Amino acid sequence: MNPNISRILWVLAAVAFSSVTAPAAVGQPSQPAMGNMDKATGGSSTTESGKKYIKILSPANGAQLSARSPVVLSYDVTLAPNGNHIHVYVDKHMAGLSRELKGHFSVGRLAPGTHTICIKEATAAHVLIGVNRCIVVMVK
Repeated sequence: MNPNISRILWVLAAVAFSSVTAPAAVGQPSQPAMGNMDKATGGSSTTESGKKYIKILSPANGAQLSARSPVVLSYDVTLAPNGNHIHVYVDKHMAGLSRELKGHFSVGRLAPGTHTICIKEATAAHVLIGVNRCIVVMVK
């Protein structure tokens, strides 16, 4: 199966499964970790024990990229005890997920302008657990 189709199917299954298994409490957001996305390089990268982290190796925070080339993240992740995989977001929209803890993830071509790209850790049920890392890039 084409890897892009497989990725899309995983995302659709994740959204459907998480909305069935993890309803939000009244007045509470369904994914509290989303609030961290507004801080460009914010988010937790380690616990007190220093055993969980997300590193975005490239592109660098503040990088200027070409709109003609796909943006490919290079990353390295160590999961928290209840972590299972990562979700990738571009401008607060999920771009996909990966179960690979070290590697590359293409978010495709981005329109000219400023974009926030985040990697967030999730449980097997696709609930974000608050471990995340974000960068801001300028596409020209």
